[in-house]
Amino acid sequence: MIEQIQGKLIKKSPTYCVVDCHGVGLGVFISLNTYESLNDKNEEIALLTYLHVREDALQLFGFTTDDERNIFRMLMSISGIGPKLAITILSGLSVQELVEAIAIEDFMQLTQIPGVGKKTAQRVVLELKEKVAAGLEPGISKEFPKLPSREGDKVNEAFLALLALGYKQQDARKAIHKVIQNNSADLSVEELVKTALKEV
Repeated sequence: MIEQIQGKLIKKSPTYCVVDCHGVGLGVFISLNTYESLNDKNEEIALLTYLHVREDALQLFGFTTDDERNIFRMLMSISGIGPKLAITILSGLSVQELVEAIAIEDFMQLTQIPGVGKKTAQRVVLELKEKVAAGLEPGISKEFPKLPSREGDKVNEAFLALLALGYKQQDARKAIHKVIQNNSADLSVEELVKTALKEV
């Protein structure tokens, strides 16, 4: 397995790049998020990689973070999702946005990604929600501190309430994160929302 490559970036596009590794040009499929974090052409880069083996081809996929590669592998474990669709999903949403959409079962957010229909979105949520919530996969940044399922449900309800009030996802997440760090987990949804409103 090829775990990482390092070399000079000689070509890049939003879906693909070529890295010169000691005179060998390696073609690597990438997400839009990875593309946006790449250095300029002719500069040195390092990519974490995943080698997908098919009967007729070897395909190399590259990532700038462990989180992105880990969620890519998780997506690949779902029936009906191959590497190309997995990388498309990671182009449509950042890792944090994807984890968030799975955690709060935001099917609409997922179905806005090209190639992801309602059934695929449901499979993604069904098969990955518990892994994401429990933080079972190493390297995946959890949205909120690990909580028992009942308290976790209250946190997600409070988060959705803040979104409904018009607050941005990032602001709502930070506010709730601060509340549950500084207060007892016994707060009701209403108390979570009221306290979070003082933080945004």
